[in-house]
Amino acid sequence: MTVTQLSRLIDSQMFYNQQRSLFYIREGNVLMGSSPELAYWMTQRGPDLIFMLQNLKRQDMYAAFVADVASKTLHQFVSTNQFLHFHTNHARELAELYDRLFTRIQKLFQKQSIDEAILSLLLQQHYGHLRDFLIRTNGRAMFAKYAKSEYTFWIPCEEYTPELQAKLLGLDTTRMQEPVLDIGCGSEARLVLYLRSHGIKAYGADRLAKTEGCVTQGDWLETSFEQNAWGTIVSHMAFSNHFIHHHLKTDGNINEYAHKYMEILRAIRPGGSFIYSPCLPFMEELLDVRSGYLVEYIQSSTGYKATKITRLGS
Repeated sequence: MTVTQLSRLIDSQMFYNQQRSLFYIREGNVLMGSSPELAYWMTQRGPDLIFMLQNLKRQDMYAAFVADVASKTLHQFVSTNQFLHFHTNHARELAELYDRLFTRIQKLFQKQSIDEAILSLLLQQHYGHLRDFLIRTNGRAMFAKYAKSEYTFWIPCEEYTPELQAKLLGLDTTRMQEPVLDIGCGSEARLVLYLRSHGIKAYGADRLAKTEGCVTQGDWLETSFEQNAWGTIVSHMAFSNHFIHHHLKTDGNINEYAHKYMEILRAIRPGGSFIYSPCLPFMEELLDVRSGYLVEYIQSSTGYKATKITRLGS
C-alpha cells in the first residue's frame, strides 16, 4: 500500500457514508458501515495496511496523516450542516480520537485477523465516539432531528454570484473604502475575486477555503481582527446568519459572537463600514451616533434587507 492508496481509502470510506446520519439508530446500531474498499483492505490486506501505518510513524508522517483525517471529517460535518462549529482544540481532540482508532486496529491485528463481524463492531464503536464528540462540541439539541431519519437533510449553504451579493449588500465598487475583507467568503471567494477584478484590494476568510493568495482559511471566532485595519468589511449570509442561529439556540454561543461582533466593528477604520446580511436588530439597537456608529439599512428591489454600520470619527 502507498500513501496515495491510503488517502484514497480514507476518502472512499467518508464518501460511502456521507449522506447517512450518525444519530439514526436501528437495533442498537447506526446504519453506517465500511466501504467495499475498506472491507477489502481490512479483511484481505490487513498486514499491508498496518505496515503502511507503521511506515508513516517511522517517517514522522503519522501525526500529519491523522490530523488530515480529522480535518477531512470536520469538513464533512460542516458541509452537512453549516451551523456546526469547531475550535482548533476540537480538531486536535478529533485527531486524538482517530489516533486511538488506528492504534486499536494495529493491536487487533497483532492478536488476530479481522473479519467483517469484527470490522463492523470496530466501526460501530468509532461512530459512537464521533456522536459523543459532536454532542460535546455542539450540544445535544442540534442533533435531535438527525435521529429521526437514516439520511441527513440538506441545509442551504450556497455560494451566490458576486453580482448578486454586491447588489444585495449595496456595494458601490467606485466608492468602497479599501482594503476590503469578506468574512465567510466561501470556498471559492467569488465576491473577493469580483472586487479585485474591479481594482479593489479585497481579501477573504473562510473555514472551508484554502489559504491561497488573497484568501485565508480560518474560523471567524478564532480570527483576531486588528483595530482600524479595514476600510470595509462585508459578510453575506455568513457571520450574522450564524450569530442569529446562536442567538435563537438555548445553548448558543451568544456571548462569544457578541464580543466578536464588537471586535469586527473596531476593526473598521473611521469612515469605513461593516456591511452584512441578514440584519442583527438585537445588536444594532445598541448602536447609535453617540457610541460612534451610524446604522443604516439597505433595501433591495426584491425586499431583501442588509445592514450597513459606518464607524464615525476622523
